[in-house]
Amino acid sequence: MQYLELKNVKRISRAYKHAAFTDLIACPFDKHTHALLSCYRCAENHVSLDGIIEICRVVPQTGKRTYCRLVLPGWDLRDPKFLQQGKNLILYAYAKNKDRQSGRTTTKMVSYFSVTGQSWSTRHDFGDHGWWLWRISSNENYTIGLAYNRKHNKLNLYSGDPRKQMEVRKQGVLSKTLHGVGYPNESHIVIKENNDAIAVVRRDADTFTAKLGHSRPPFTQWKWHDLGIYIGGPCMINIANDYLLISGREYDGNAFVTSIWLLNTRTRNLRHLLILPSSGDNSYPGMAYKDDTLYVSYYSSHIDQQARVYLAEISGLCTLKTYIDTLDEIEQ
Repeated sequence: MQYLELKNVKRISRAYKHAAFTDLIACPFDKHTHALLSCYRCAENHVSLDGIIEICRVVPQTGKRTYCRLVLPGWDLRDPKFLQQGKNLILYAYAKNKDRQSGRTTTKMVSYFSVTGQSWSTRHDFGDHGWWLWRISSNENYTIGLAYNRKHNKLNLYSGDPRKQMEVRKQGVLSKTLHGVGYPNESHIVIKENNDAIAVVRRDADTFTAKLGHSRPPFTQWKWHDLGIYIGGPCMINIANDYLLISGREYDGNAFVTSIWLLNTRTRNLRHLLILPSSGDNSYPGMAYKDDTLYVSYYSSHIDQQARVYLAEISGLCTLKTYIDTLDEIEQ
């Protein structure tokens, strides 16, 4: 049975050569219109050093869109993400600069905050050089994220405040040296209501299979399970007590596509739900939902061989939650 149904997909990025690496959030400042905010990188290509961030406010019911941009001259702004903390909406990104004369590369994490979603603060720098803090998760008690460094072949757990400073709480929570798994990198942590942390981590070495992690406060000890498939750029939302929706890049045996899965964090069962229209250079989704509708931002080059950002509208969350309730009754 197919629980999710793709209703429509619309391009939301403007005419850039390469628009990619997205995130999505329900606009916290404009709830009566049910507007969404999507952020993404715009540049010459996938690896060029000229990246800027565009933020698109879109009203799904009407299709109306407005835009603003964040630019850091001389720096490539990559993989922007949203984080809501109280009345503030935070946008953070990885910034990369390469000196033309020496060839030396400098990196840092940068953050901006907003109380409107359309005007943003000045830049704030945080984090450590060389460590890419991929996704930051927060609740009323904790703000944490996993940072990777390819040379060190490990993930470090950071905590703090991206408007101030994020510092290492635990080194090597997943590493080649300690766990025997190569190149862990992109990740997402969901902090549940009981403050347990669930993480999914992409890997690009040996088996290339993603890892599922679980930890309790203070998040210094983690248990890891192999999910058996490759998941790139994972994004997760908690839709029921032990169930997460995961979106990310999947290899379907022929090509890379953008997919959605249902994960039972208790049994570690992963069920494939849907493949979005995608091919070539694609994925890096963000997700938000309201009632029966799931919204997914992602990028793909399936139409004209150019990376564009799309917003998918998907129905069926209520049906999926009914299926989850049925599963729980059977297992109990």
